[in-house]
Amino acid sequence: MTNKKTQLTKFCVLLASLCFMSCHDIADDDHYKAPDWLKGNAWEVLESEGNYNMFLKAVELTGFKPIVNGQSVLTVMAPNDEAWQAFLQQNGYSSVEDMNTKDPVELKKTVGYHLMYYAYDWAKMVNFRPNEGDGATDEQKQNAAGLYYKHRTRSADGLEQYTGKLNGVDTTVTIYHYERYLPVMSSMLFSTKGIDAKANYEYFYPNSQWTGDNNGFNVSNASVTDNDAVVTDNGYLYHVNQVVKPLETIHTTLKNNPNYSDFVSLYDTYAELTEADQETSTTLGKVVYVLTHGVLPAIACEWPVRDYRMVSSLERNSYTIFAPSNQAINHFFTTYWKPESGYRSLNQLDPLILQYFIMQSFASDMDPVFPEEIKKGLVQTAYGTPVNVNPDEVDDRLFCANGVVYGMNNMEAPAIFSSVVGPAFRDTTYQCFMYALDLSELVLSLASNKSQFVTLMPANLQFNQNEPQMRLNTTTQGKNLEVYSDVDGNFANMGSGQARSIVNMHTASNLAELKTSGIQVVETNTAFNYWFVRDGKITTSALFNEQLSPTYQGSPFVPFHEITNNGQAWDNGRAYSYDYPKLFAEASGDGLTHRLAVGNDKNYEYYLFAQLLQKAGLVVNGTMPTIVSDDTRYLVFVPTNEAIKNNIANIPGCSALKVAEDYTLSGNLSSSNKTLLANYLRNYFVSSLMNTITSYPYPGSSCKGTFYTMGSEHLSIVENGGRIYAGFDSDRLVGVTEKYYCLPFAFADGCMHFIDGILQ
Repeated sequence: MTNKKTQLTKFCVLLASLCFMSCHDIADDDHYKAPDWLKGNAWEVLESEGNYNMFLKAVELTGFKPIVNGQSVLTVMAPNDEAWQAFLQQNGYSSVEDMNTKDPVELKKTVGYHLMYYAYDWAKMVNFRPNEGDGATDEQKQNAAGLYYKHRTRSADGLEQYTGKLNGVDTTVTIYHYERYLPVMSSMLFSTKGIDAKANYEYFYPNSQWTGDNNGFNVSNASVTDNDAVVTDNGYLYHVNQVVKPLETIHTTLKNNPNYSDFVSLYDTYAELTEADQETSTTLGKVVYVLTHGVLPAIACEWPVRDYRMVSSLERNSYTIFAPSNQAINHFFTTYWKPESGYRSLNQLDPLILQYFIMQSFASDMDPVFPEEIKKGLVQTAYGTPVNVNPDEVDDRLFCANGVVYGMNNMEAPAIFSSVVGPAFRDTTYQCFMYALDLSELVLSLASNKSQFVTLMPANLQFNQNEPQMRLNTTTQGKNLEVYSDVDGNFANMGSGQARSIVNMHTASNLAELKTSGIQVVETNTAFNYWFVRDGKITTSALFNEQLSPTYQGSPFVPFHEITNNGQAWDNGRAYSYDYPKLFAEASGDGLTHRLAVGNDKNYEYYLFAQLLQKAGLVVNGTMPTIVSDDTRYLVFVPTNEAIKNNIANIPGCSALKVAEDYTLSGNLSSSNKTLLANYLRNYFVSSLMNTITSYPYPGSSCKGTFYTMGSEHLSIVENGGRIYAGFDSDRLVGVTEKYYCLPFAFADGCMHFIDGILQ
């Protein structure tokens, strides 16, 4: 018998593959006929067994008898008369004939769900191998074992008239429904996932019993009563203890339940009509469509892909959705979106918010997700964020033809909405920043619970008043964040790089909070750009650098205010707003070395140091070629004008120079003195070419220790009592001036500190 089963398997696989590849009539070819030793097709076997009269009657009434009683290769799931009687009574029918009279469409869908395309022996039901086939090695059989869990049946809805958006216009079209796939859950599936088969199967099928242990399987809601497949002339036969109820798509399942009407309505705002594949339309003699949902998962389609040849995707890919009921959505809306947030109803929510809200309802897995996997923390949303769902508190647990549904009457805020970017999704005030977040593709990393973040939330007005001006523009295609160009005098769509720069400048990682007293230096997610916090106010490197201008008045620090999540911190950190009329931006414009090379205004605090660089011949045409190289950062400790004036005689090579009260530098240097001065001044420069520089020196910075300079000396940088000191040796350290709170003037090519003396 084993040899015959092997031969049958090869015969059925060959015949099935030929059905895929060609429409050529092979009925008269002896090479492809069923072997003579095969006696009895599925109809004949069931007829001879008895107790399957109701199933056979249903097969006949629905027009499937020629398939079951013919040469079509198939796999049959056969419920006996007792199972059919129970099914009919539960659904209010007195007989199969009565159901056929009252609801022939439903009867045909039900019978067709018991008839699978192609021949699946026991091994294929337990661990189907769509890619390797019968030649799979033992190692290949262990790869995703049991996860190709659903098989194509002959159950399908008819054509449907549907009115929806076609090219933006309401149009009535013919919708095509593909045949349903039947879930077959084997012990191998649960073993591969490392979860308990009985508990997880019966979570979704509480009125059924798991009987698939020891290399067995259940078929949707039904148990298989055989210990092996029954061989028939035209395939395989399995006896099941219940009528298998046809499963609908996730979309249809939710749409048929009024408790989920709000969620379906939100989902359908993305509904699109997509033309079915050309082969289908040609076969039907008309153009037919399928219902899709744009950027959202296509839960209205029976098949995850619409090419029957993509067997591995069809047999495995499915969706898992955590669907909030009307009650859950209403409660979440009223607790998350307060009236003052600017969103007063679901219909007013920005489309981008809806997209994130809906997508966070999907698991990232393309296999069906079971409750034990969620409890173990093995499941993430489609965005890679944590799933905030307790499976034990789920109200509706539904297996569908294209996935599973966890229906909830209570829901936690999705991870993105409860993270430090939450204010952008909650308040219309920060709508521009929300679109910058989306464009930057940094939303998911900032919603991660693997780190703590602090975000600054710039308001729409700060975008609008920025230079260049930015705005959120609404077009027929949607909303776009735009930036004004002085070159052509028009607005253009912002690029992802610019959006990323804005977001990174407003974000800090591995930080708990902003302090409201004392000095705090925060390294932003834009390298070598900082927030400086002082006594409840904040500034950036770029604004702090403005103090170098002799005409600058006032303070670069502005107030900031925490934005809470209903009085609490956000799940992965804190968010703040700040009172500056424009966006916080990274340091740009003239860099550090350029400022030193062209510093010819006596009102600059680095004027005398810049003059010494020129006197030493280190400046050529506004550059310092013997010190500065491209793609290099420098730490420079610059003596103030007063420090140089008081110590000019002690600077090597400067014996011929004099400094007046107004810091005018006079005198000329000989060639030898130029060399002495140049060699000395190089010691004030620490280069990233010769040292590892991961941050600039400031109170609390990691930038401490001994460094190679561009001269012959080593420079020590230390911190003592919150003040930075530098010197050639520990006995002659010079302190950074406290006028600027020991904070660095940071640029793209390095940083500058002013010191109260000269290095000796």
